[in-house]
Amino acid sequence: MGARFTYTGHRLDQIVLRDLARGAGDLEARAARVLAAAQTLVGVDTGRLLASIHRERGRNSVGPYVDIVAGIPGITNYLGYHHFGAGPHIIRARRRKALRFIWRGEVVFFKWVRHPGNRGTYFLTRALDAAR
Repeated sequence: MGARFTYTGHRLDQIVLRDLARGAGDLEARAARVLAAAQTLVGVDTGRLLASIHRERGRNSVGPYVDIVAGIPGITNYLGYHHFGAGPHIIRARRRKALRFIWRGEVVFFKWVRHPGNRGTYFLTRALDAAR
């Protein structure tokens, strides 16, 4: 049994986890475990990313496979940053002259701020490891 972890889309708004197996029964059981683990491990804010996680079955020249798909192109554009993380970057005001924050109890305005970045959750990779 082999597993291949790939992602699709130039904006990283959809990730596909492909699992190939020799036995269809084992493949379905493993796919169910990966799907359940991915839905448990994903971070939830609006619930869109959680709701987008599903499985798609198929067959190619190697044999049957199951894709665990997370994300909806054009809707979950943040998926790549959630899964893989983001490095430090600058956030600039785009629609207004300044960004507005409450800092030390007072309203303050900045034209730009330095975001420290965030670690990735790697929820699909961890789900695959949990299902082994």
